[in-house]
Amino acid sequence: MKYENLIILLTPIILIFMLSVIDFTDENNTHNNEKQTRDSEIVKADPQEKADQQQESEPELEKQPQDEKLADTSDIDSLQASYDEIQKEEESAFQEKIEKKWGEYKTSSQKEWLSYSENQNIRRSVNYETGEVTVEALMSPESMVPENVKKLLEKETRNFLNITEAQAFKSDEISQNVEKRLPDNNETVARSKPSDHPLFNVNEMPPLSFNYSGFVKVSASSKTLVNARIRKSKIKNKVIAQTKLKLDERVLRKTSQYAKILKIMANKQKISPALVYAIIETESNFNPMAKSNIPAFGLMQIVPRTAGKDATKHLWGKPKVLAPSYLYSSINNIQIGTAYLHVLYYKYLRKVKNSQSRAYLAIAAYNTGTTNVARAFVRQKNFNRATRKINKLSSNKVYRTLVKRLPFRETRRYVKKVTKAMNHYWTMQQQNVI
Repeated sequence: MKYENLIILLTPIILIFMLSVIDFTDENNTHNNEKQTRDSEIVKADPQEKADQQQESEPELEKQPQDEKLADTSDIDSLQASYDEIQKEEESAFQEKIEKKWGEYKTSSQKEWLSYSENQNIRRSVNYETGEVTVEALMSPESMVPENVKKLLEKETRNFLNITEAQAFKSDEISQNVEKRLPDNNETVARSKPSDHPLFNVNEMPPLSFNYSGFVKVSASSKTLVNARIRKSKIKNKVIAQTKLKLDERVLRKTSQYAKILKIMANKQKISPALVYAIIETESNFNPMAKSNIPAFGLMQIVPRTAGKDATKHLWGKPKVLAPSYLYSSINNIQIGTAYLHVLYYKYLRKVKNSQSRAYLAIAAYNTGTTNVARAFVRQKNFNRATRKINKLSSNKVYRTLVKRLPFRETRRYVKKVTKAMNHYWTMQQQNVI
């Protein structure tokens, strides 16, 4: 009888031990998503970068007035709601104008920047994923003299390739009109001036040769031949003269032009530069004029009412509405994006004990918010409850849960893309390429 009682008492202990052994075996047989040496690199800068940072002066940022009295959050929420409405109104008005002129509406996206000339007769775009540049002119058939077409497209293409960040912002009629309608109050609205740095490194481009001979493409000896063609317009008595060319990585300057500021901002917020690079690549492919239909703005695709609100409170002690001019400044955009990553990792996810798990969760939350991340673990929007479950899992299991159970397919793919890109940039960091 004694032995039977002893067996009954020991059975739960034996079961717990067996389960822990199974869990340990499963974890060790799982393919690691990150090498152990990389784990500590996700959320903090390496010592050499910190040493470099001490030798570099921090770039000038738009100074925001500090106020001992915190702004009433409800006022900010109300202003943000008005901002969203203004954005919708201006987009709708501009779309109507473009459809009337072109018979179709094309606009910027996360990976493609598109702009119109002041009179809307010229449309220019660059796809940051493929490097393809397209310049189009809306013309009347009677004006289609070969020499005139060639001169017009050559002029517009060269102007486009020499455009600066400030000129790009100025060509954005929607943002310009939104900016004018926002309150002129520095205490609640953060504005800035985009830089005069060129978007493209034209010095790395081979000579261009522009050719147009009626409807026939012609050849030339130049390394980069730019051919023009004519396509039908959806507007009666109008045609579209179009030219295309492709830019390579050196011209787009995807990583080089942001390397210094990115390292400084990332280290300041105790976030790995590799993670910031990975998010920029995934969000915008280094398109500084990126804009989604949410809308989210710039390199790190900042949504003013969510990421913008949290980041500005962290940076300045109170939330502010971020005007388009602030977010289309690349320096400011990286500042806000890294600050938001800090808020996610060190505030919202602070109760998650494993640093690697917390990094994976921060990546997912950057895309979909912490409440949606919680749903992957507890099927409800309660992150405190989800944390208790997360802390019982290995980092590998947290990653697998995210890519399998996050409620949105977009976010599941996002976590995979950012993690893969982060590994790539981590390797580049170790090789001192970036």
